[in-house]
Amino acid sequence: MGRRYDAYAARIDPWMAVLALVFLVVWSARIIFFHSLPSGLGATMLVVQWWIWLVFLADIVIRTVISSRSWRYLWTHPLDVIAVAIPAARPLKLLTAFTQGAAFSSARGRMKTMQAVIISVVLLLWIGSVAVLAAEREDTDSAINTFGDALWWAIVTVTTVGYGDLAPVSVTGRVIAVVMMLVGIALIGVVTASVAAWFVSRTTGEDERQQELQDEGRHDELTERIARLEAKIDALAGSEPQSTREDDGTGARGT
Repeated sequence: MGRRYDAYAARIDPWMAVLALVFLVVWSARIIFFHSLPSGLGATMLVVQWWIWLVFLADIVIRTVISSRSWRYLWTHPLDVIAVAIPAARPLKLLTAFTQGAAFSSARGRMKTMQAVIISVVLLLWIGSVAVLAAEREDTDSAINTFGDALWWAIVTVTTVGYGDLAPVSVTGRVIAVVMMLVGIALIGVVTASVAAWFVSRTTGEDERQQELQDEGRHDELTERIARLEAKIDALAGSEPQSTREDDGTGARGT
């Protein structure tokens, strides 16, 4: 993205992460405790959300301007765009840990990927629970009326189990369900790929160690054979002059 972008990202990313967590906490508390919050506190929390959203918007505009690829930045960084459209989803930028090409190329990379996936799953469950609660709580036909119900529904949906005991009835709730199902399938695929890569690396390493042991055994065997051959050659070389002298003596007597 260019030197200016890299310097800006290194300086701003930690602060953006903190703001993302603050937004998530404020947004969640305002929805979960909606009926028990004082009206003044609820309004203040809503203002905080709007100010943080404006910071996110300014951040993506600055990144787009200073990026060496300009508007191409928006296309190559979809999570940043989603984070502005849906600020509560900004912590899911952790998913970029396994969009890198070398994510599975080393044990350290696989470990970071698994950590990112676990944290992302937790965040996804939390965000989905709060979002579907906000969409379904006021619908009289919906059975999702508490955060506990919403969390249970989110777990069942992300894991693609789908018991059917709880289901969103509003359009917004169903859109959230579709997104969570798709992201859940993607996360399961990443976990499967990571575990498979770990097993392949372990199997490959074991095969390589066995091959090294076999090569060492063959090397020792060849060394031993060469030593025996050299000993035989030395023995033959030592006995050859004596045989030659006996032949010469016999030949002289015959003459």
